[in-house]
Amino acid sequence: MKRALIHFLSAVLFLFIGITGPELYALPQQQDFPSIEPLFIPQELFIPTGMPTVFSADEVVQFSLLYSELTPDSAAYNKTIKKFEALREKITDPEIMSLAEEDRGRAILKLLYREVLKKYVSGQTRFDVAFETGNYNCVSSALVYMAAAKVAGLDVRGQKTPSHAFCSVYISGKKIDVETTNPYGFNPGNKEAIEKENEIKGYYVVPKNYYSNRREESDALFTGLIAGNLCSEYVEKDDYKKAVPLGAARFMAIMNEKSKSANDVRKEFDILAANFVNIIPDSASDFYEKLGWYFSFIDRWDMTVFLQNNADNAINNLLVLSYEENNYELANKGWQKYKSYVSVRRIADMEEMLVDILVKASTKGLAPDQQLAFIKNELDEKEGLAKRDLSSEAARKRLLLHYENSWLIILNGLMNEHKFLEGYKRTGQALSELPNSNKIKSMQKSFYNNCIADIHNNFASKANARKFEEARQILQEGLEIFPSDRTLNNDWSRLKKIAGE
Repeated sequence: MKRALIHFLSAVLFLFIGITGPELYALPQQQDFPSIEPLFIPQELFIPTGMPTVFSADEVVQFSLLYSELTPDSAAYNKTIKKFEALREKITDPEIMSLAEEDRGRAILKLLYREVLKKYVSGQTRFDVAFETGNYNCVSSALVYMAAAKVAGLDVRGQKTPSHAFCSVYISGKKIDVETTNPYGFNPGNKEAIEKENEIKGYYVVPKNYYSNRREESDALFTGLIAGNLCSEYVEKDDYKKAVPLGAARFMAIMNEKSKSANDVRKEFDILAANFVNIIPDSASDFYEKLGWYFSFIDRWDMTVFLQNNADNAINNLLVLSYEENNYELANKGWQKYKSYVSVRRIADMEEMLVDILVKASTKGLAPDQQLAFIKNELDEKEGLAKRDLSSEAARKRLLLHYENSWLIILNGLMNEHKFLEGYKRTGQALSELPNSNKIKSMQKSFYNNCIADIHNNFASKANARKFEEARQILQEGLEIFPSDRTLNNDWSRLKKIAGE
């Protein structure tokens, strides 16, 4: 009856739930858990107008810095703002603004590579670091370009694939892609890109398959890619104190969007909570406390199918750990506290586990007959399970299996000791309590056959030695117990013949 611990460690993806507002939820105090509140509340930045569909250049910068984990009062935040203002002056220079929109979009990308972007670094997703060091990746460079293009009055939108991020500008109904990881990335495949092929190779070149399955994203979702990348980094380091609040802010910004990408953000958010709660604990009691955090997360951000499945597995894991530690008290405490979060389809399974833990913890070190007595008491309709809030049919059936197993332990012991007659009698007692047990019926048949074989062999031994009185006594005693047995009755007839009766 050993249970397997379910490890529900998920890949680093992202997904989130609907939010009702910045209400605070109580957390367990015994351990130092991540905050379930967002790093910042995006909606508060747009009071009273509400979250816009399209960001201004300043809003792209602001969100990119907040998702880079900077606060408006920090030196790095304000330093980046000043650098962007200096860039704004160059963008709004009449020499650039007088260009046709397509030429303007191309000129801005070249300008960024003169003034800001210097070196491709795959893991450098922070907006401020791109301005400070010139290091960039697809996300940080795309957001720098988005902000700059908006300053220039262009209709620029973020594009995302499973492996890449870039921009597109819309000019007179024409959609032009902008690969921001390369200064020659405006409208890839155009004449300039072909002519400058050798120079392009000096920069990062995105594999073609990275452009598959592209989606055009809202500005709120696109700026949140910074948070998504940082959360992935924090998960690799098991740093959920940083990951969860940042993931919460990311979700809040797009919680009212109806799109597959918004659903993905919700899922990635949920996975943060699931991964944290399923880090292998030191003990069942530690895991019990962590479950309190997990269900506070659910109370705060609502239940999803993913969180529900993980909740079921997490409570299962608590019961498994309690089983391994023989800790019924903790298992029952956790069950009473968290069972309202268990899906209906899993309740019966978990009640069976509680019975397993109860029996294992309560009968440890007891002799088989003492184990039997304990379980029999638990089966009492007014005592036992009824007082433990485990009166379901599933729990009772599970306990009956333990009762049967205890009987089988006793009976197997008698069989191994060749106490066949005692075993036969005790199977009768067992079947009076468990009349439908095929295993005990099979044991009874084995005891019966062994009893008859013993009596027959003892009889034959005496009869062959012509000790007829002793042979007769053996048969008489056997027939008193098994009067209808064909073998013994045949032996009785043979005895009369060979004894000359």
